[in-house]
Amino acid sequence: MRVVIIGGSFAGIQTAVSLRRECPASEIVLLEKQERVGFIPSSVNLFLKGKLHNEEECYWITKEQLINDHHIEVRTSTEVVSLNGDSKQVQLKNGEALFFDYLVIATGSNQQFSGNTIVNESIRRIKDQTGTEALYQKIVESKKIAVVGGGQVGLELVEGLSDGTKEVHLYESQPTLLFRYFDPEMVVPLVNELKKHRVSLFLNEQVQQITEDEPVQLVTEQRKDTYDLILLANHTKPDNHIWEDHLRLNDDGTIWVNDYLQTSHPAIFAIGDAIQVSFRPTDEKMYVSLVNNAIRTANIASKNISGTPTKDLGTYRPIGNRWFGYFFGSVGLTEEESIFYPHKIMKYFFTTRASAMNQEVVKIKILCDEKGQLIGAQCYSKATNFHFLDQLTFAIEEGWTLAQLEAHELFFQPEFRTPVSLVKAVDSFNET
Repeated sequence: MRVVIIGGSFAGIQTAVSLRRECPASEIVLLEKQERVGFIPSSVNLFLKGKLHNEEECYWITKEQLINDHHIEVRTSTEVVSLNGDSKQVQLKNGEALFFDYLVIATGSNQQFSGNTIVNESIRRIKDQTGTEALYQKIVESKKIAVVGGGQVGLELVEGLSDGTKEVHLYESQPTLLFRYFDPEMVVPLVNELKKHRVSLFLNEQVQQITEDEPVQLVTEQRKDTYDLILLANHTKPDNHIWEDHLRLNDDGTIWVNDYLQTSHPAIFAIGDAIQVSFRPTDEKMYVSLVNNAIRTANIASKNISGTPTKDLGTYRPIGNRWFGYFFGSVGLTEEESIFYPHKIMKYFFTTRASAMNQEVVKIKILCDEKGQLIGAQCYSKATNFHFLDQLTFAIEEGWTLAQLEAHELFFQPEFRTPVSLVKAVDSFNET
C-alpha cells in the first residue's frame, strides 16, 4: 500500500510517523514544496525573544530523521500541481505522475489579507517559511511597525517588539483581544500590559487596505498611517484552489470531510488546517488553526487508513500561551459564544494558589451547563499553570462537574501543586 502525504508541517509529519507505526509494511511518501520539512511557524517570535539564533534552529525535525528513524520517503522542493482522482494520481510540477492508494492532504494555511496585497520586504506574513533571518533583520532596522491581528501570534510578536526602541501599533478587527478563546474580562491584564509597554492598540478596526508603495500604508475606517514594516499575524486560511475541480469544498474554501476525515473521494483524506472540524460544545463546524488540532486529526486519519475505523469527535479547542509575564489558558466554550449553545449556562469565578510554595494567584472562569458539567474554562496567572489547563481540558472532555474536578486525585509535590481547593471569588475579577 502506498500512502502519499502532501505537506511537511505538523499534520503531514504526524500522519507519516503514525502511519509507519500503524502500517509498518506500507510505502509512505511525504511531499513538501519547500526545501525543508518541520518548520516552526512564527519562528521570528523566538528570534525576538533570543530563543533562536539562526535559521537552522527554526526546524523541529529534519528530512534525514524521518528517513532514517521512520523509513519514510521524503521529497522536498516538490510541488503538487493537480489531482486525478479516477486514476489515483497526483501530478508534480516536475512532470512526474505519482500513484497512490491513499492520499492525505495536509497543506496547512497562511495569513491572507486580500488578493491584491503584495507581500514584499515591508509587508510580511508571519507563517512564511523563507527568510526568517532576513525578516528579523528588517524588524531590527524598523522604527515603526504595525501588527495586524490580536490573536496568539500577534500578541507574541508585539511582546517581542516591545523593547522601548520602536513605535508599535496592534490592529484587531474584533472588540477584544484573543476573542475566540477568552471573554473580555479575562484579557484585561494583557490590555494593561500593552499600555505599560506603550503599544497602541486599535480594537474594532478592520484593516481595509495595505498599499505596497514605500513607506507602506495601512488604512482602516478610522485612520490611515504609514509604517516601516507591516506584519500580517491575522487569521489564517488554507489555499485549496488546486482541489476545487476534484473535491467538494465548503463555502469558506476548506475541504469537506466526513466523520472519518475522508473527502468526497473515499481514498483521499484531508486534515489539520485544510478542513473544518466540529466544536464539541456546540457541534458547530469551525475552522481551527491549531497545532494540537493538526496532530489530533493526523492520528485519526492514520487509524482510518490503517483499517481501524475511527470517527473524529471534534475539538474542545484547548490553547495555552505566555504573554508579558502571564500564562493564559482556555478550553471549550466562552461566554461570548454561548449564544450558540442551546441550553442555559452558569458561570463561576474561582481563585487558587499556584502551588504550596508559590503564592501567585491563578484566576479561573468556569462555565457549566444545567447539569453542572463543565463546558468551558479560562485561566491566567503570573505562575506557570499549564498543568492546571490540562486538568481542566480533561475535566471538560469527561463531562465532570465542579465537585468531580475537586475530588479528582492528583499527585502532590509542594513545588507544583497546592493542597487548597478552588476558592470561589466574586462575580468577576476586578483588574486595574
